[in-house]
Amino acid sequence: MVNALTGVVIALCLLRVWINLSGIPLVPQDNAWVPPESLPQILNLQLGPDPATTEITALPFWLRALGTTSTVAMTVMLVIVFRTVHLLARRSAEGRPFAEDVIRRLRRASSWLLVLIILRLLIDVATIAALNGWFPSAADSHGGGALGTDLPALSLNMLVAAAVAGVLAQAFHRGRQLSEDTDGLV
Repeated sequence: MVNALTGVVIALCLLRVWINLSGIPLVPQDNAWVPPESLPQILNLQLGPDPATTEITALPFWLRALGTTSTVAMTVMLVIVFRTVHLLARRSAEGRPFAEDVIRRLRRASSWLLVLIILRLLIDVATIAALNGWFPSAADSHGGGALGTDLPALSLNMLVAAAVAGVLAQAFHRGRQLSEDTDGLV
């Protein structure tokens, strides 16, 4: 079950990466695809009968790739959580919840999640900075709000998962010590 869920998460991430990097929109329309060799290209769309127009700029590949790495980092974090929970459940079913490999995996998961949370935050900052550099006239004092980007934020779900993994690693280590101390006692 966990392997299937992990596979689905990875497949959705790869689909998102392909959509972002290929320039093909999620909802296909007539002539919606912009060939990469035509970048940068500005299109003017007439919106209704009034003379208002909207400019749409096809972003260069490197900027789309930079923005997509945040999705990849989040997918890696989800896979780490799924695989750790899977190992913990498997060892518990075997009657060995305090096995050394579980404790080691929990510690590594906690560390990697913290590193990836910070990396994802830095990627978001770099993406907004690149967008502001690419569109200096649209940049405002709110971190790219005119460009439709959100302010960089820590992933609180993954931060909690990292903290829980660290606390569980300590608890399981202590449980292993207690089980070893009670071996042979009647």
